[in-house]
Amino acid sequence: MNPLILFLPVYRASVTAYLLGLVALALLDAMRMQFGLILIPSGIALIAIWFFVYALHANRRRHAGREPALGVLPVVVAVLAKGVAAVMGIFPGLVAAMTDFAERNGVDTADDQAFAEAISQPGFQEAFQNDLLAQPELMDTLTAGMAWPSWFGFWLVIALFAIWFARMRPPNAPSVSPGV
Repeated sequence: MNPLILFLPVYRASVTAYLLGLVALALLDAMRMQFGLILIPSGIALIAIWFFVYALHANRRRHAGREPALGVLPVVVAVLAKGVAAVMGIFPGLVAAMTDFAERNGVDTADDQAFAEAISQPGFQEAFQNDLLAQPELMDTLTAGMAWPSWFGFWLVIALFAIWFARMRPPNAPSVSPGV
């Protein structure tokens, strides 16, 4: 396997190299999240991983005799899934924090109608946001709750695209069919 297929979208990636590259990048991304990468800010490392995922997909498409530009599609869809999963990951903690804030401000949270009226008040959201900003440890807890769901959202989409891209064959290649 040519290790450069991970870094530059100008090579050809066989199915094995493509899948091994994706596994290596997923593990590197998990290590980035769990431990951080020394000397590389997390945002730069994340963008680099996205580029390497694109390079693998472009190289796989090139190997299959297809236009490599469509290799960006899995990354775009996966980044969108990452965002959706992050929101889903932070939502339960955010609801709990909002409920606690409402209780501390005298709202009966057991009464659904009273709670709904309180959170619909014009100043409630701004006061809640100010309260969150005043508690950095709570913000750290909330943002930590979205890290792993976003990782799974991203890599699940990439895995689904990997099934498709791994099955790609050159247009004039003979079809592989099971023996009859």
